[in-house]
Amino acid sequence: MMRLIGKWIVFGSTILVAWSCARTPATTVARTTTGSYNEYSEDLSAARPVYTPPTAKTAPSAPVPLPPGRVVDAPKRTGQVVPAEALHVNKRLDAILDTIAVQNRRVRYAPGYRVQVYVGNERAAADAAKLQLYQLFPELSAYMSYQQPTYRLKVGDFMKKMDAERYFTKLKAAFTSAQLQPDKVDVRRGLLIK
Repeated sequence: MMRLIGKWIVFGSTILVAWSCARTPATTVARTTTGSYNEYSEDLSAARPVYTPPTAKTAPSAPVPLPPGRVVDAPKRTGQVVPAEALHVNKRLDAILDTIAVQNRRVRYAPGYRVQVYVGNERAAADAAKLQLYQLFPELSAYMSYQQPTYRLKVGDFMKKMDAERYFTKLKAAFTSAQLQPDKVDVRRGLLIK
């Protein structure tokens, strides 16, 4: 008897699964995209809150009472001096910022840009270009390097390419062979360039 009931349960569940998986006739909905996407509109005025502007006729309302145990800070006066202890948010944060500042002071060179104004084999021509450079742009530092047999004269410690390009146009007018090149620059001198 139990075996017969088990068979009926299996048979019934199989029929139920088959019936639920049976294909239903498909109903097709024709969608047209002839209308523009921008034609959609919906009235949301019922969902928006309505605010009434305050008028001069209305009297100011009474202050809202605070829950018991709540203290209101007095408004600060502008001329009041704030103690130095109140300015420190967190002493650990100050210590971390100090160590970062010390590490940043140790950084001497950073990637930046220089303008190469002379490349050649003659030392006298390189010195003449350096002298002319100091006369035209006294705020820029000149760097001469020699790698046998070539002298190279580079100028500037530009941290930003925008600053280098601004000087590059002026230098290109005085030195026709000027080229803008990425280079390691002195950070302290780079910060002095305006």
